[in-house]
Amino acid sequence: MKVAVVALLLAVLIGAGVAVVYLGPGTRFSDDELKAFNFRPYPQPRDVGDFLLDDAAGGVFGPRRLHGRWSFMFFGFANCPDVCPLAMSVLGEAERMLVASGDEPFQGILVTVDPEQDTASVLLEYVRTFSDDFVGVTGSVPDIRTFARSFHAGFSKEPSEDSELGYTMNHSGRIAVVDPSGRHYGNVSSPFDATRLATLHRALNSRIPARD
Repeated sequence: MKVAVVALLLAVLIGAGVAVVYLGPGTRFSDDELKAFNFRPYPQPRDVGDFLLDDAAGGVFGPRRLHGRWSFMFFGFANCPDVCPLAMSVLGEAERMLVASGDEPFQGILVTVDPEQDTASVLLEYVRTFSDDFVGVTGSVPDIRTFARSFHAGFSKEPSEDSELGYTMNHSGRIAVVDPSGRHYGNVSSPFDATRLATLHRALNSRIPARD
C-alpha cells in the first residue's frame, strides 16, 4: 500500500464519517506509509533515560509508567489558549474511538510545562476534562525541562499582554509516541486528527503489541 493510497483511504473514510480504519490480522504499514498519519518514526527508538516526576493523581511517575502499552504524550499547560486544548481533545476523541471499537487504547499523557501554575489539582482537573484515564504529570521546572529535553521538546516562558497571567509558555506542538518498552518511537505533527491517531495506534500496535 503506497503513501498516496493510505492518505486517500483516510480522506474517504473521514469524509464518510468512519471513525477508525479496520486493520485486520497481520496488517502492517511501512515507515513511509505511516507518514500519511503525520507520524515520523525514528530509524531506531530512542531510550529516554531515568526520570522521577509526579502523577497529578498521586504517586510518582517514573520509567515503569511508560511500559506495557503505547503512550501518546503532549507537553503543554492548563492555561494554554489554543494548541493544548486542541491536541488533548483530539487525543480524547481518538481514545473513545478505540474503546468503542473494542481496542485497548493508548495511554494519554499531558506533561505540564508550567508547574508553577499547574498544581496537581489543577492539572488533574484539566486532563480529566478530556478523558478520565488521561495522566497529568508535573514536577520541578528543572526536572520537567530535563524530561522534555529527552523527547526533544523545549519550552520557555514569554511575556504576553494577552494573557491574564502576564505571560505564556512557548512549547513543542508535537505528540510524542512512546512504545511499550518506554522508548521514544517518533512524533505526530499537527494538524491532529482523531481518526488518524486512532488508526495510527492500531497500526503501531500491529508492529509491537502492548504487553501485560
